[in-house]
Amino acid sequence: MIGSTTMFNLLLSQASELHAKKSHDYASEGNPYGNYHFAGQMGQLFDDCRDAGFVARMGEKLYRLANLENDGKVPKNESVEDTEIDLIVIMVLWMSDRRERRERIKLLPLKKGIITNIEIPEGY
Repeated sequence: MIGSTTMFNLLLSQASELHAKKSHDYASEGNPYGNYHFAGQMGQLFDDCRDAGFVARMGEKLYRLANLENDGKVPKNESVEDTEIDLIVIMVLWMSDRRERRERIKLLPLKKGIITNIEIPEGY
């Protein structure tokens, strides 16, 4: 094995500790993968994978809040307020991405003889 076995095992141990803290907040005893399953279902609401990624991330955060509050758990990794702020940030990032995509569509040059489905609002 190349590298330090000691360092490798230390990193695995740290990863395991962080996983246990996060798992407490994000997963339930009955369904340790529930947050991923829920996020995947949320992501399927959108055909565009760019939207699906944002929605899935919000799904993970919503699942975490429900897991904590429904089971009366005290967070071990980050505060409920941090998760609420994460939801705001993800939403604003998603809004920004969607608006930039819409702007790019409006700026696409229309080529002679090509039919497009692009609707450009009056005044543009």
